[in-house]
Amino acid sequence: MCEVAWSLTRVRDSYLATWYWKVKQRRGTKKAIVALARKLLVIIYNMLKNGTDYDEKVFYEVRKKQETIRVKRLINEAKKLGLEVIVPQSV
Repeated sequence: MCEVAWSLTRVRDSYLATWYWKVKQRRGTKKAIVALARKLLVIIYNMLKNGTDYDEKVFYEVRKKQETIRVKRLINEAKKLGLEVIVPQSV
């Protein structure tokens, strides 16, 4: 699985490759490869268990949802500190 993980790190614009690079910066190359191999095994297990296909769009939807939750949390923390937060309207 580590060999598969190594090949995944070379794919451009891939969720798993970007995840690897983030972990690599914090933990180092070897630990990041093992973590990526484990993540890949969990994804494969869930695909087999649920009978679904691999869809990378799911990762981006989850990440977008996490970002909105994070923004809301940061706005609430700023308001607790007495700061006025002006949220720009999205176009």
